[in-house]
Amino acid sequence: MPFRKPVPTLGGLSFWKNVKQDTYFIMQKHKTGVWPYKYRILLRENTKEIANAKDLETINFDWEYLQNHAVPRLNEKGFLDIEDLLKDLLKVVPSIILKK
Repeated sequence: MPFRKPVPTLGGLSFWKNVKQDTYFIMQKHKTGVWPYKYRILLRENTKEIANAKDLETINFDWEYLQNHAVPRLNEKGFLDIEDLLKDLLKVVPSIILKK
């Protein structure tokens, strides 16, 4: 997959080089090294920075954490699954109306 250049944030795109990316995240390295941190992770959807680190080991740990805990998993149900909420609501509403 070719690297997609995100909208510039925190220092401008010309100062950051893409290291790796997937469907949800982009990891970048600061080109000059004159920045409070050397690596960062952006959300692809809105290019917001969600993690930064001074060393590669820490940013890779953050990357793995995001892959395992923040990436949507379509086979799992969410806390507020709209379809289930609507089904439950449709079961309750007729009984409430009939009581009145």
